[in-house]
Amino acid sequence: MKNTDRYRIAVIGAGPAGLSAARFLQEQGVRPVVFEANDRIGGKSFSILNGDNLNEMGTCYTTRAHTMIKGWMKENAITLKRLGEARFDGQSVFNYVKQGPGAPLPLQVMRFIGKAGALRKAIRDHPDDPATMKEASLSTIDWVRRLNIPKIELAMHRIQTTQGYGYVDEATIGQTVQWCDLQYLLSGVLNDLHMPEQGWSTFWERFARPFDVRLGAGVTGLDRTGPKPVIYTRDTEEAFDAVISTIPMQLFTGITQASELEQRVADSISWKNYTTTLIASNDWFTGHQVIGYSRASRSSELRGAILGGRAEGESFDLGGRLYVTGQFSDGLTPDELREILFADAALHGFTINNVILQKTWQYFPQYRAEAVGSGLFGDLRRVQGHNSTWFSGSTFSHELVSSVVSRSQTVVQDMLASLKDKEMELA
Repeated sequence: MKNTDRYRIAVIGAGPAGLSAARFLQEQGVRPVVFEANDRIGGKSFSILNGDNLNEMGTCYTTRAHTMIKGWMKENAITLKRLGEARFDGQSVFNYVKQGPGAPLPLQVMRFIGKAGALRKAIRDHPDDPATMKEASLSTIDWVRRLNIPKIELAMHRIQTTQGYGYVDEATIGQTVQWCDLQYLLSGVLNDLHMPEQGWSTFWERFARPFDVRLGAGVTGLDRTGPKPVIYTRDTEEAFDAVISTIPMQLFTGITQASELEQRVADSISWKNYTTTLIASNDWFTGHQVIGYSRASRSSELRGAILGGRAEGESFDLGGRLYVTGQFSDGLTPDELREILFADAALHGFTINNVILQKTWQYFPQYRAEAVGSGLFGDLRRVQGHNSTWFSGSTFSHELVSSVVSRSQTVVQDMLASLKDKEMELA
């Protein structure tokens, strides 16, 4: 462990991005201060106990890409269980995808992976190239159809839209390829997904024990006009050498005098809403754990429709078997969502006995197609280190915890290298 205690680093946000950044900093001998506005950590992880049932209302799965997170879970005595059988339109996800026309599935997968990897590399190495920007701004569905890989189009219903990562006719391919790689495709198609038996909330609580996390300490202001950035909370005022912000960019621009570049990034992103609802029913699906519906996944015109459900135990007191449902909820009121929920339940042939809990998340920061075509990916890089501030979180990676953690690792490396270079210049 390197001795870099001379650096004072502030991290804004105690979700997966902020906590993993704290871990990477601590591994380098830096003990950051993590500011969290809420009275709990974990961001969109929200585990609740109902009797003997653990219900995940937010983050739920690990994929084949969660290698580092799985290691951290093992360190913190968190055990994983494989997700039960998943069905899509009444059949296995693999069979749903395989029924698509065209070349055999392995060939279509390799075509997707090859082209996605090439675009991802172009975005990384030449983000301001006009051809790269033009291709990256295509919708996911348009890009997939140009490649003539209809089986992958079906796969995207399950692994993108039903998972809450945007409609394929709205989300740009430039954003999709940042997270949708071979490991994720295999996780979705083969249902190689796991859930922490003790819950995501318990994991993050254990993980955060070594860190200086200040709950209920929302940052009310960030002054970057002096030699060092100064963070203000309701009760404190502290100067730091650098700041890592993991909160949505729109929130960040509300606590500081944003630069033109920072504001442009914020204006380039449209946050989606995703609602999870814990319900009780006695006549929904049994014999498998997860169900998905292509009807809700094929088009953004059916916003609010039930994307799918996950069985999570049974409670006589709460009204029957317990399920967590998912709905895209942009622009819909709670009453409208409830009305659609009951209408879709009738459409799919089951009865809702009780709506136990509903959580609406600001979820999936969707990059505007016109912004991607005008150089957003270059801006996302240029804004790093701007005014002694680095950025992580889903705005700069994706909602997948594995993507968020990977981004935080890169941000910490780049920030410490920059601070060291600055020291050498002043020496």
